[in-house]
Amino acid sequence: MHFFELPDSFAVRQSAQHLCLPLVLALTLPGAFAQTPTQVPNERAATTAVSADSTSNVKKNPTTILARGAAGVTITMADVLSELQRAPEASRLAAMERPDSLQQITRNLLVRRVLAAEATRDGLAKDPIVAATATIAQDRALSDARLARLDAQNEPSESALDAYARTMYQANSSKFDRPAQTRASHILIANNGPESLEKAKELLRQLRAGAAFGDIAKTHSTDPGSAARGGDLGFFPAGQMVRPFDDAVNALIKPGDLSEPIETQFGYHIIRLEERKEKGRQTFEEVRPQLLSEARNAILNEARMQKVQNLNKDFVFEREAIEAIAKPASR
Repeated sequence: MHFFELPDSFAVRQSAQHLCLPLVLALTLPGAFAQTPTQVPNERAATTAVSADSTSNVKKNPTTILARGAAGVTITMADVLSELQRAPEASRLAAMERPDSLQQITRNLLVRRVLAAEATRDGLAKDPIVAATATIAQDRALSDARLARLDAQNEPSESALDAYARTMYQANSSKFDRPAQTRASHILIANNGPESLEKAKELLRQLRAGAAFGDIAKTHSTDPGSAARGGDLGFFPAGQMVRPFDDAVNALIKPGDLSEPIETQFGYHIIRLEERKEKGRQTFEEVRPQLLSEARNAILNEARMQKVQNLNKDFVFEREAIEAIAKPASR
């Protein structure tokens, strides 16, 4: 539901968290390989009873075998941890706490490893392009590990980060100018006919009689993102909402003021003004967490670039071969 555009909206965050794990970790294979655990026929699941005391040791031991396949193929904890590196931290933690998710990831990896073993058996690994693809994949994994170690060696101190962040703030202070902003809450009633407007009016009467706005929003609002927060939409600048909503907000005078039901393409809104902020410049302390993150990235990237420049000194390119390959074919 996008009657307004808030990049950090609750609904967007929740959807991203819900979808992220299957999108990142699902094995993109057709047919039976894409089925869920309950859909795979004749599946043999080896379940081992692990005591509570030994669970943490299993997680810490990368050589722990989690599944076995044909021809002695196995999947270990290290394989799963490697796969989970591609997912956000919250999704990684969630997967590690759910046996079904962990088994699904293990199954996906096992399918790939068995297929890889069959490809090797059939001589596909001897194909120059396939062999190069495997080498590049290994190069990527090892180079990422090398860069991670390089980052650890160049991790800046807190004092260095703070100094760098303050320099960034002073050099780009206008970047932190913010327009006037309004914080409001709303209750949305989907437009399903004349009864929807009557419902909105009845809810407004209850609010004016003293009913708690947050409770009404949680119970009746059809905007699930804001309803979970009692209707709170957070701060937004003028012009970010659809026009009727924006006009209604601008007409409210003081915090706590309520609008009449306002119709937009999303339904009927009852809006409550919460707070206004005049335009101004964010202080360093307000943006310090963001600047510290940017400062750290900048410092580490500088070290990475220096490393690449040093490596470039020893590179030799076979220009004739490159030009011969890149030369357009004669017509």
